[in-house]
Order: sequence, then structure tokens, then C-alpha cells
Amino acid sequence: MKKLLFTLLMLVVAVSANADGLGRLARKYKKYDGAVYAASIDELDKLKGNSSATAKEGENEGDGISKIVDKMKRNGVRNMRVLSLNDCKFKVKARFATDIDDAVPSAYEGFLNFDRNDGRFSIYIQKRDGYIKLLLVMTGDDNCGFVEIESDNEILNSLLNFD
Repeated sequence: MKKLLFTLLMLVVAVSANADGLGRLARKYKKYDGAVYAASIDELDKLKGNSSATAKEGENEGDGISKIVDKMKRNGVRNMRVLSLNDCKFKVKARFATDIDDAVPSAYEGFLNFDRNDGRFSIYIQKRDGYIKLLLVMTGDDNCGFVEIESDNEILNSLLNFD
């Protein structure tokens, strides 16, 4: 019985240690100049500086982001978190590119990986009861960071053959 409890405890510790690899990565990199981290969909207004194109004439940037967030919520996005290192120094981006591979939780399955000389774009998927998580990872000179989206969108689920 002790052996079973010990095994279960070790499993829980291993899963929880791996489960928040992206959170640890975000805590490590959000301290750098130029980094922006939004830990939830309700914090996306932190990305205002990167979104002036989303605001229409006569609106401020926050209004544009608020409309986008409202639309995402109406269309099945439960939550999301974003780490953007686009305005960071090259050295920070290069370090992130090596750290991200170890931070992707094992529950994610690789879906698409596109490598180019100037960077990489990867999509990972995690299936859960009735919803999915998408993890988009960008590493490169211009775009660098990750976006994790939790969605119960039926169209997205059907495209990815989830029932």
C-alpha cells in the first residue's frame, strides 16, 4: 500500500512540475526590457502597445483590444496567455529559443512545425474533455514568444477531429 501511495505521489509531483513549464518560462522572461506577458485573457490589454492597428479611427488602442477580447470570448475562447519578446534584445530571443523546447508540457502533441533560416513557428495541441488548448510558439529575429489558447470552439474541435 505504501508503494502504491508513493508511486501516486511521485506521479502527481512529476505532472505538476511539468504542467507549468510555460508559467516558469514566462516568469523567467517577462522581467526583460521589451517583454510583455499576459497571464490570462483578461490581461490582454497589456499588449496595447503592439496593437495600434486593431483600433479604428476615433478609438484608443484599449478599445480595440477590448473588442477583440469580447469577440474571442463569444467565439469559444475560454482563456489564453501570451508572452511576447518581440521588442527584446537578440540575446534574450536566442536564449528563449533554446528554453522553449524544455518548457512545452508533455501533454501537448506536436501538430505543425515550420523552420526557416530566420526562425521557427510551431503549433502544439492538447486535447481535454470537451475543449482543446493550442500552443503557438514563435522563435526568430522579429517574432518571438508564445500564445496559449484554451478553447471550446466546436468548429475548431471538428477541424482537428475532436469529439
